Amino acid sequence: MNRVLLAALGVLLTLLLGATAAWAQATAQINGTVVDSSGAVLPGVTVTATQTDTGLRREAVTDAAGSYALLNLPLGPYRLEAALSGFRNYAQTGIVLQVNSNPVVPITLQLGSVEETVSVEAAAPLVETRNPAIGAVVNNEQVEALPLEGRNPVQLIALAGAAAEAGIPTTSRSMTSSRGIAITGGQPFAVSYLLDGAMHNNVLDGLNLPLPFPDALQEFSVETSSQNAQNGRQGSGTVNVVTKAGTNLFHGDLFEFARHHRFNATSPFAAIDRATGKRRSDGLVRNQFGGTVGGPVATDRIFFFGAYQGTRATQTPADIITFIPTPAMLAGDFTQIASAACNARGAVTLAAPFAGNRISPALLSPAAVKISQMLPATTDPCGRITYSRKTEPREGQSIGRVDWQISQNQSLFGRYMLTTTFWEPAFKNNPDNILVAGTAGSGGRDSYSQSLALGHTQVISSTTVNNIRFSANRTNVHRTNAEMFEPRDLGINIYTYVPKYTVMSITGAFGLNFGTETDSWYRPNTYGFSDDLTLVRGSHQFGLGASLGFNDWKTHANIRSAGTFNFNGNQTGLPLADFLMGRVFEFRQAPPFELDIRQKYFGVYGQDTWKLSPNVTVNYGVRWEPWFPQQHQRGQIYNFDYQRLASGQRSTVYPQAPPGLSYPGDPGFPSKAGMFPEWSNVQPRVGLAWDPTGDGRTSVRAGYGMNSNFISGEFYFDAAQAPPFGLEQRLVNPGPYSLDDPWRAVGRANPFPFTPGSVSEFPPYSLLIEVPYDLKTTRVHSWNVGVQRQVGDNMGVSANYLGNWLTNVWGDVTGNPGGVPAGASVTGPCTLRNPASPTGTTTYPNCSAAPLDVRRELTQANPGVGQYIGYMDWVTDAGWQRYHGLLLSFQRRSVRGLSTNANYTLSSCRGLINQGGTPLNVGTGYMLPVSLINQPGDAEARFGADEGPCSDSPRHIFNATASVETPQFAGTAARMIASGWRLSGIFRAQSGLALSVMTGGDRALTGMQYQRAIQAGNDVYGAGTRDNWFNPQAFAQPAIGAHGTSKRNAYVGMGTRVVDLSLVRSFRFASAQRIEARVEAFNAFNWFRPGSQDNNPNNNQAPVVNLANPNFGRYLVAGDPRVMQFALKYSF
Repeated sequence: MNRVLLAALGVLLTLLLGATAAWAQATAQINGTVVDSSGAVLPGVTVTATQTDTGLRREAVTDAAGSYALLNLPLGPYRLEAALSGFRNYAQTGIVLQVNSNPVVPITLQLGSVEETVSVEAAAPLVETRNPAIGAVVNNEQVEALPLEGRNPVQLIALAGAAAEAGIPTTSRSMTSSRGIAITGGQPFAVSYLLDGAMHNNVLDGLNLPLPFPDALQEFSVETSSQNAQNGRQGSGTVNVVTKAGTNLFHGDLFEFARHHRFNATSPFAAIDRATGKRRSDGLVRNQFGGTVGGPVATDRIFFFGAYQGTRATQTPADIITFIPTPAMLAGDFTQIASAACNARGAVTLAAPFAGNRISPALLSPAAVKISQMLPATTDPCGRITYSRKTEPREGQSIGRVDWQISQNQSLFGRYMLTTTFWEPAFKNNPDNILVAGTAGSGGRDSYSQSLALGHTQVISSTTVNNIRFSANRTNVHRTNAEMFEPRDLGINIYTYVPKYTVMSITGAFGLNFGTETDSWYRPNTYGFSDDLTLVRGSHQFGLGASLGFNDWKTHANIRSAGTFNFNGNQTGLPLADFLMGRVFEFRQAPPFELDIRQKYFGVYGQDTWKLSPNVTVNYGVRWEPWFPQQHQRGQIYNFDYQRLASGQRSTVYPQAPPGLSYPGDPGFPSKAGMFPEWSNVQPRVGLAWDPTGDGRTSVRAGYGMNSNFISGEFYFDAAQAPPFGLEQRLVNPGPYSLDDPWRAVGRANPFPFTPGSVSEFPPYSLLIEVPYDLKTTRVHSWNVGVQRQVGDNMGVSANYLGNWLTNVWGDVTGNPGGVPAGASVTGPCTLRNPASPTGTTTYPNCSAAPLDVRRELTQANPGVGQYIGYMDWVTDAGWQRYHGLLLSFQRRSVRGLSTNANYTLSSCRGLINQGGTPLNVGTGYMLPVSLINQPGDAEARFGADEGPCSDSPRHIFNATASVETPQFAGTAARMIASGWRLSGIFRAQSGLALSVMTGGDRALTGMQYQRAIQAGNDVYGAGTRDNWFNPQAFAQPAIGAHGTSKRNAYVGMGTRVVDLSLVRSFRFASAQRIEARVEAFNAFNWFRPGSQDNNPNNNQAPVVNLANPNFGRYLVAGDPRVMQFALKYSF
């Protein structure tokens, strides 16, 4: 009920206020030259553009060179007219303006009476002769005609070319419709989204906020490489989306889209139904329903548009595969699970205390046995089980929009949108199976996103237009979790902040819950104001503007508050054996954290589009975009400097902290940001467009631009977990029975519960992240060279080279690694300095088995200080990334019922590790640690070990869309049978994403999580099937204390291909009314598609790349099989 009231109030607010910026940025313009029949230019000609849907008129007068420019025109169909005494009037129809388009429309006037009119029916040219940037427009026809999976228009962005959906599309802190898109090899979080000209990014994750559903979306453009100076905030690309608007005619629709599992194919991993011998369906029943309506409030003056879409679904997929303990294992018999039949890399001999892969059941962990007894039963000797999980998502979206054309020179615009998402946690819907809590997305959601844009457009003169706009976005992502049981119910002696919730992960086997699915909320707000002034002065079109932004976000999260147990097989040789023995590889815990962060944004630009000659246009400009770091209102930020540690310098704010640490309030500390602003962020842009033939049908373009990528709002989340405002503890290899009592296993007191701000003594081995004061923002240098050619009246082809170079890319480095003393045997005895020992030293019979925190560099160098510092990662801006791509495109606009678009991208992208879009997670960055004591030392040389192909940039991408519609036949029978049919389709194919092969453990003894394996043979790929993608025998674990030799992202996963089809039959009646019956098939040929990758490569199942996982090299998750959708739509 509250959601309904909120939607109603939002729409009412839009109707009352009625103003925004969509006419500011989400516009186009018409340019051209007027000549007489001899080719002589004609000054003083009055050129008028009239939008035929709304009656809006805009005039310009040609200058001494015969040139005209009609600025900031709303999108849609236009009639272009020209008049000059002594010449016949000129009128051209068929011009349809698309977002950000700059068509050049030449006009030829013939001598004669002004009472005579020369009429021309011609569409706008397909060639861009003014803007050097590379872009594509997805128009309304494509949005409505093409089959969209989930009716989410974000899918269409990747069809623009040189773009791919990131391997890890979203996080649990994102709205569900958000997607990470890598454009020209750029960072997925660094795409700038505009909705009706207003910023539309989620400041928390950098991704898009929900976009309008297809019936409410007019069109959108994708622009990248050498963008003009008006585009800022992020450098990978700009997506400009425009909602539909009302016109002088009432129009709208009512629709229902339905899916049912009976018509769909089944997953290749679905369980077999014993009664039928067939794979089980997913039980999908889905309905999407809603409608739109728009029209005039006052003809030619005020227009309204409203829309709503609701989604209701129930689904019970039966294709979730995992592995659980078998009855034999619980009886102490591990011979089968350790055999070659159950392990891709061959038989395993389990380490002591196992003998012959058997052990006394009395030695098993009581807590592990208790958990195993709660699991469903399996008869598979390897413990494999396939199960189902019921979900019931509910979504809604409401949109309201008003246009007010106050006069021919002044307009107001307003738009409000509310999107809601809700579903229950998995265990609440499936209370008889605790396994459902261990699958991705197992938590619930109760989230919403609101977006409001207001603005004003003023035509000061025919050569000067000003736009002012304001925007506000508010998002609340609320995760919920179901109560199951907590650690103490199992006999596990830890404190938990999350009642009845246990988190556990076992490599290659089942898990229990996720820290990223605990009850938490994330509430980012963004506010923006901008002013853009466009002036035409002779052959120059100047653009001047400034943007102001204010972001704030508040967070309450329980990511590690329940405590997380991880098992990886490093103790016995098999992860499930480690679990049953209670041998934890890593235990993590931290209290809940609350953040209150604010950030300012400011950008100012100047640009000029200079018509250097009739055939040459130069575009140049500059943007100044200083970077203001995030301000932590609670002061949850700090800095570490080894020189301060060496000199014994302590914080004056928190004197109990070890030397080297400083906090807000300490001398020289930068406010509450921990970083200095970057004022020198000046970004030049320059481009050239040349029409070599002078007829507007050929264009050669080149350009260069520099942009910046700003980190996402959640980047510092983990930094807030340091004392005194937080505390994250990680126990690595804590010893026997560490599942049942991890703190006793390491001989330390349990520091939880922890009260933030109450530190009287700094906790031992705290996790710290060091962010230097002077980090630079990531620079994006992009350039392009290309040629376009219009063939005939309706076809266009283009070839473009695209390049970009990212510098100052952020990444994190382990600066306080573990190790083995020089000269000591890795697996032999060693004596280490140990501050917990009464004698100050401890002798270990196996040096590699000594606790990681004792073996850390700072502990050994200065035990008095090192005992307080565990993981200590520092952030570096030394990363880089380079992309080179060839983009070939073909376009045929709709003529006689047929339209097609296709593009192919061949690219190469390489670089170092890059972060900035997700929270820092210590121990997951550069593979080779860099000594804090000797920093920077050989840091950059060591980073080179992580050079490799980019993670989200496939080498080959091919997209094609087509739509064909039968004509309206004259005969009654032919018209009834053959008229009104439309067949549309999308074909997309891309090569696989780059992958690394991981060890799954800490073989190098540094504490790094994502260590790579050794490539032991050249035949790294197996049979090329989902059951044998990688050859297990081609890889090996490095020796204890050594790093693997395989390169980062050296291997490629399975490519994907998919065909989506839509068949529509339209029945027209009355005047503009029609009914559409629609059948759609997604993945029509039921090709196997790999599932999404996991954000932790050690847990990835598409394919399994963790060498410690018994299923290494196999695909265990798949994308959707063929899914059918049926729809009815009434339009008027």
